[in-house]
Amino acid sequence: MNEIIYPDLSIVIIGHVDHGKTTLAKAITGQWLSKHSEELKRGITIKLGYADFIIYKCDEHGYTTKNICPICNKPTTPIRKISLVDAPGHEALLSVMLSGAALVDAAILVIAANESVPQPQTLEHLIAFKLLGDKPLIVVQNKLDLISKEEAIKNYEEIVKFLEKYNVKNVKIIPISAINELNIKYILEALAEIPKPKRDLKSDPIFLVSRSFDVNKPGTDIDKLTGGVLGGSLIRGKLHVEDEIEISPGLYLNNKWVKIRTKIKNLKIGNIDVDEIIPGGTAGIETYLDPFVTKDDTLVGQMVGYPKKLPGEKMEVSIRYQTIKELYPEEIKIKKGEEIMIGVYNIISLGIVTDSRENEIKVKLTKPVLGESGDKAIIMKKINNRWRIYGYGELL
Repeated sequence: MNEIIYPDLSIVIIGHVDHGKTTLAKAITGQWLSKHSEELKRGITIKLGYADFIIYKCDEHGYTTKNICPICNKPTTPIRKISLVDAPGHEALLSVMLSGAALVDAAILVIAANESVPQPQTLEHLIAFKLLGDKPLIVVQNKLDLISKEEAIKNYEEIVKFLEKYNVKNVKIIPISAINELNIKYILEALAEIPKPKRDLKSDPIFLVSRSFDVNKPGTDIDKLTGGVLGGSLIRGKLHVEDEIEISPGLYLNNKWVKIRTKIKNLKIGNIDVDEIIPGGTAGIETYLDPFVTKDDTLVGQMVGYPKKLPGEKMEVSIRYQTIKELYPEEIKIKKGEEIMIGVYNIISLGIVTDSRENEIKVKLTKPVLGESGDKAIIMKKINNRWRIYGYGELL
């Protein structure tokens, strides 16, 4: 049986707090996805958790994540490998979907059956996901173990009306109990049926860094040390072992941002060494960098590519935008001098609005973003003392 090495789909689980996203991730992947602090002194940096899993099929009993059917104990057939992207925290999750849209090919929206529909974050997550374009969505009605059959039917009807109101069509609604792993095989079946996304393999590579590590154990002999490791997703192009790469915006040294140059020592998909990586799923890059540079997620929110081939670095941006009207029917204006956050790709930076006109702002940033004219951008605004996704648009 050939092992599937490269994931061909990246999914994200969305939904209101405490509706069972983490429990569902565990039921699907067999792992608890780690959580990380989002707050850094220079703004918010997205730190993601990942879990790759393979969907198998038993001819008699359907889909599973086991290579041996748990019912008949016969070998199963591998269908596809998928990367589950876990973004800790509400704002980080929305940021991943809106600014790092290439990381997400499809989503599972979790709605708890024991609460009215929609809850606030259910609506926000659905609206944000719709902004990505026509990407596949699976809806699960969770926590069936907590309610009666009649309550489940009523809740199901609320979900249908909610999806119809926001013009979400042709979506499977799968009733489950994540904590009891009930009906998980039907989610796997729906995931198996999602078409393989088209990938850009010919453009200059862009790799978005969502984790960085020193993987060496204390006391390791110097000749056995592993170089600094970057974890994340390649969104276009290819990267190969021994390629020279640039990491941008790099490190903040002596009051300026300094790009980092190094070479790729090794590449990993999961725990498998490979000679090249392609878009789809997540990967690890071992570099020749001193692991001190990459430890403790120091390089989270960076972009990797060939030297002088990455999008331009910007300390000031102009954005043409629109507010998310479903969330803010009464428009709340952005004012000159206001502090906001801007997200482009996987970089989120704090900034001050230096000019604000009708649907267009100019922002001076504390950390550079990388992007070109036309690239997607998100705007986060402080509303009622909380950072909220406010609008989206493109760089001018």
